[in-house]
Amino acid sequence: MQIHVVKKGDSLWKLSQYYRLPWQELAVVNRLTSKDKLTVGQTLFIPTPFTYTVQPGDTLKEIGDMIGVSVAQLQQANPGVTDMNLAAGKQLNVPERTKKDITTNAFAEPVPKAKENFAAAAKGLTYITMFSYEVNEKGELKPLDDTEFLREAKNKNVKPLMSITNIKGGEFSEEVGTAILTNKEITNKVIENSLAMMKQKGYQGISVDFEFLGKKNKEAYNQFLRILTEKMHQQRYIVMTAVAPKISATQIGEWYESHDYKAHGEIVDYVILMTYEWGYSGGPPMAVSPIASVKKVLDYAVSEIDPKKILMGINLYGYDWTLPFKPGGEFAKALNPVQATQLAGKRQAAIKYSRKDESPYFRYWDKDKKEHIVWFEDLRSMKAKFDVVDQYGFAGVSFWNLSFGYPVFWNYLVDRYNIK
Repeated sequence: MQIHVVKKGDSLWKLSQYYRLPWQELAVVNRLTSKDKLTVGQTLFIPTPFTYTVQPGDTLKEIGDMIGVSVAQLQQANPGVTDMNLAAGKQLNVPERTKKDITTNAFAEPVPKAKENFAAAAKGLTYITMFSYEVNEKGELKPLDDTEFLREAKNKNVKPLMSITNIKGGEFSEEVGTAILTNKEITNKVIENSLAMMKQKGYQGISVDFEFLGKKNKEAYNQFLRILTEKMHQQRYIVMTAVAPKISATQIGEWYESHDYKAHGEIVDYVILMTYEWGYSGGPPMAVSPIASVKKVLDYAVSEIDPKKILMGINLYGYDWTLPFKPGGEFAKALNPVQATQLAGKRQAAIKYSRKDESPYFRYWDKDKKEHIVWFEDLRSMKAKFDVVDQYGFAGVSFWNLSFGYPVFWNYLVDRYNIK
């Protein structure tokens, strides 16, 4: 596989000649038509097999990194080739790659847009987590209209997980969380109601996403997970938790203090790290998941949790901020990678890429002569994240969330990995 970054003058026809692939194939895997105009800086997925045309300044290491093979594999497929005789225009045979196994999960609300996006994503998913069954102070579950979505998951052979949250009135509630975690009767009722719903709906596991619990609920949350996991395992269900992106065990803040990485890693089957939202709708404008910040969380996580139990969180969205940014001012608009790329094309803005953050971005002016900056995701930023997943030896990844579509990405994912 290869990721192509669109340059001025590129077209599907020109790229089809360059990569020696039918333009129709390039169009299908990238969800394009012959009429679609390409945007400078846009990323396209080039499927295998293909021959790679050497570019001026290329090295074997750079080519290997780009297409996912080692220098030794390149030289084995192209006897005699070295950096010294790597002339621009030379055609290299691309060797067959050995795919790694990976476990994947995506969160989805049972809404039409997520159902539509699931059709493209299903081939790249092990699990689909329905978000969410909100639990109240009495241990009761708020109903979720997930029947149709669950039917689709079964048809696509994707395992459905039930998500329970301490959300009340649209926000995570410490009060609700405390009631659930500190009252044995309520704890048991939550677990009983969850098991009953799972059996009724055909779920194959549960994901617990209790947030903003404060400091006092740390051990109570751990004990809740111990009881829950024991009972779920008795019924052969798996258990996941989602945890805040911490960089130390002593990190202060109501989002962080009750999430005990070490305990979660010992108790449950998978721990989802919510490694995103550094750049969020309230600003300031920045990459949603800057790679340096992500790695700080990962470095701490692997000191407490077995990497084979970790699913690294990946965002499927970005934000469009109006400039100049003012704290407490207008919130940024969320958009998916396709919408961001189309917006750049419409505004004739070249997409740039930050190697520091491993994220694409662009600036534009709107009809009211206001400047904007957009940080989002593309195939380059996704590749950077998966390179990190491989580097740390994680079990896999978890995506937030399928309300944001990125059809071409799932082609890249299944080309790179065997999905468990």
